[in-house]
Order: sequence, then structure tokens, then C-alpha cells
Amino acid sequence: MPTQIVRNPVGPDQLSMLQEVFDRTCVEHNIKKASPDGEALALILVNSMQKGLSEKEKLESLAHILAESRGA
Repeated sequence: MPTQIVRNPVGPDQLSMLQEVFDRTCVEHNIKKASPDGEALALILVNSMQKGLSEKEKLESLAHILAESRGA
């Protein structure tokens, strides 16, 4: 039987925090939100939160690591 990954729903407060982290990261790293990099960043942040990464500082750290590693 395949292993099932638990994905928790994202509530309005969490969505607001994700948007803030995403927006700030895009501005700081000159990422266009609708670009492939922007879309990948958004997807990874949402998936990470659904899997239990819910602290803002950890999401910000992840976002910056991802943004700095793009194109490497």
C-alpha cells in the first residue's frame, strides 16, 4: 500500500501569513510572482505549510533559501 502524505488545510490566517512571506520574498529577490520561479516558490510554501511547517520565521527562511538557490 502506498504511503499517504498528510496535508493539513490552510486557514485564512495562515494564508495571510503565506501571502506576506511570498510577497516579501518576491520583492527582496526580484522574483515576478507569475513567473515559473514565483509559482514554484508559492507552491513549495503552501505544500510546506500543509505538511506542518507553520512558523513564520521558518517559512521565511525556507523562502529565502529557495530564492537564493534558483538558477544555481
